[in-house]
Order: sequence, then structure tokens, then C-alpha cells
Amino acid sequence: MKRRRKNRKKQAQGFVFPVPLALFLVMATVTSMAYLWMHGRCEAAGARIQTLERERQEVRQRLSREEMRWAQMKTLPNVMEAVNRLDLNMDWAPNHRVVHLTRPAFPSEFEGLPLYGELAHLDQSPHE
Repeated sequence: MKRRRKNRKKQAQGFVFPVPLALFLVMATVTSMAYLWMHGRCEAAGARIQTLERERQEVRQRLSREEMRWAQMKTLPNVMEAVNRLDLNMDWAPNHRVVHLTRPAFPSEFEGLPLYGELAHLDQSPHE
């Protein structure tokens, strides 16, 4: 029998890269790119949060200053000064013009109902 020679043209020559290694490298590349993308998004969100927190702190400080200024403006000496500065004729009402209000009596139509919330302190009976 005659020996057959292999056709060297059909044989692959050169370096053959293993498929499992190629798949692993592709997956590692995709994973690392996804990680870098998510890391960048988180860093951007963190910077935005820090900016918003600084703005919130500044707004709270401005609010505190405005509340302090308003409290100062409402004091009796400052109100009297403003009345004089604006040349308003204002004076305290005489005692006979002041109306003193008292708490109204407990309505009789509600006496049988159990009391809860704000009106509970008006009732002297214990709750069941």
C-alpha cells in the first residue's frame, strides 16, 4: 500500500488562539468596561449630591439669618421705632375697648360621645 501524504496547504499554519481563553478575555474586557462606566456614573452622582448638600446648607443659613432679622424687627422697641419713623398715630387701646374672650362651655349635644384628641382634656370622666 501506498502511503498518502497530507496536503500541507490545507493544514493551518501559524498560531492558533484557544477559544475558551478568547471568551474569558472578552468577558473580562466587557466587565471592566461596565465597571468603569458605572464608577463614572456614581462619581458624577456623588459630585451632584455634594453640590446640592452645599446649596441646602447655604439656604438653611440664609433662612436662619432671615428668621433672626424678622424676630428682631418684631420686638416692641423696633415696632415703636417704625411707628414713629412712619409717623403713624397709633396707641394702645384703652382697657374698656379690650375684649377678653373665654373658652366656650362644653356643648351639651356632645356630652354622650367619647372624646378623643383635642377635646379630651375638657371631659372629666375616665375613658373606657
